[in-house]
Amino acid sequence: MKSRRTLRSLFYFGCLFSLFLCFSCGNTEDEQEATNPTNNTFLDAPDELWFQLEDEGWKQLKDAKQWLQLVDAQKWLQLTDEDWEKLTDEDWEKLKDKDWIRLTDKEVKELMNFQIPPLDGEQVAWEEALKHSHASLFQEFGDIPQVRYKVEFERQHWNQKSGVVIVTLELSKQEFAHSVATYFLFPDADNQRTLEENRKQLKFRVDQKEPRLLEQLRIENPEAWVKVMRAFLIRKHGDIRGVDAIANFLRKLELNLPRTDKECHTYIEAYRILYDSNRASAYEYYATFEAAHQIAPLPEGPLRDELEKYRKARAEGISFYDIEGSND
Repeated sequence: MKSRRTLRSLFYFGCLFSLFLCFSCGNTEDEQEATNPTNNTFLDAPDELWFQLEDEGWKQLKDAKQWLQLVDAQKWLQLTDEDWEKLTDEDWEKLKDKDWIRLTDKEVKELMNFQIPPLDGEQVAWEEALKHSHASLFQEFGDIPQVRYKVEFERQHWNQKSGVVIVTLELSKQEFAHSVATYFLFPDADNQRTLEENRKQLKFRVDQKEPRLLEQLRIENPEAWVKVMRAFLIRKHGDIRGVDAIANFLRKLELNLPRTDKECHTYIEAYRILYDSNRASAYEYYATFEAAHQIAPLPEGPLRDELEKYRKARAEGISFYDIEGSND
């Protein structure tokens, strides 16, 4: 999964924007930076509090396994450092999936009493070195949930096997929690940097997962998607004027309703203000081509080819995220 729009797509949008720049009419009120309101969210808050609508499309997304994983990951991302320190044993258990291999009390007791041999510079097997490290953790910090989580995670995911590791949303969440536990035990600059990197990676995957699920809803139920998409944009940017401009244009485009040139100008300007070219959903990106094409038909060439690529996928019910060169 790519983390940014391809350079080619960036180039296309730059060319596209230059075609209508002289026709756009800006509004300084919209140029204020949009920020996402943050809340001190409790882990046991019902999932319904994360959603603003109860229409059929929203319920359809809420029933999806991937969507529930997304909601769960969002909750952990919202926790502050103080929140993490206050987590109970039961809270840490919520981070573990059904395949998680837990330490038994007998194993913990053995690690607590394990005599760690002195290091004389000799090579030891990986499994033995890991056991020494884990025994040291229990003996230094005691049987606390951060130590149990760190040891269990490393026993499951740290190995010397080569090959490609598929980092799912669930694994990304667990890696983030592992870095939190590590920083709690050893609060140094390196561990803090790792923590922030894993936080960004989890947030990126959360941001990617939501548009993809919304894209699937658009294919299956366009009318429901229109309502859900607006709620998604409000959560992403705040309830500001630019969001309504984008949501209204997407509604008319997807439902094949007439669109005025003024609405095309407004959409393009709102898109330019709200995005820094790598955070829009694939559909919003596609919509910029439709808006520009209505204002002034795109000439034959790369820009027109890009538009036709999306039109073909849309007509055939193919997700924009499954076609070449498309990503957030």
